[in-house]
Amino acid sequence: MGLKTFHRGLRDVKIASWNGVNSYGTAYDFYGARNMSLTWTVETDQAEGDDVVLDRYSKIIAVTVNIEQAAVDLEAMDMLTGGTLVSNAAYEDLLIEQDDNLPYVAIAGRSASSDGNSDLHIFVPKCKIAGNLDFAAQYGQYSFPAAEFQGVNEGTVNGMLRMRKFTASTALEIPLRTTTGSS
Repeated sequence: MGLKTFHRGLRDVKIASWNGVNSYGTAYDFYGARNMSLTWTVETDQAEGDDVVLDRYSKIIAVTVNIEQAAVDLEAMDMLTGGTLVSNAAYEDLLIEQDDNLPYVAIAGRSASSDGNSDLHIFVPKCKIAGNLDFAAQYGQYSFPAAEFQGVNEGTVNGMLRMRKFTASTALEIPLRTTTGSS
């Protein structure tokens, strides 16, 4: 098939709690997603002898996902940190304690083709925060919270990363849709 398309922009990012292999909580919109980048972590080695490289070993062992959003969303932070979120009419309060165990989540992102007729969906089925959660507040500047996650192998159903190209604009879901449309 080999769909050759160009993709521009990030249209949507969703997160969901990971409950088990191919089992997720309700997908939650990562509001105002600005950036989603992937880095494949590759384990490598080489066998050398007689002043030459005789063999090369390379294997993808994990995927790193960086996400930046345009909103301070305590509900999303609660899903990512396993904290305790309390909401009432006056405020939302997120309590993160030292003993909180960071949960696994699933992350999915959607990028539209440059002609708007197809989509690329990226799905990391099992990951957790692996770097710092970043938040900066500065005079005259919007705050853009960011986080780094590392995806691990979920198993034979979704692996550690799935990329799916749709032939039409398609709504983002967790797990990924298998039919086009409804975007």
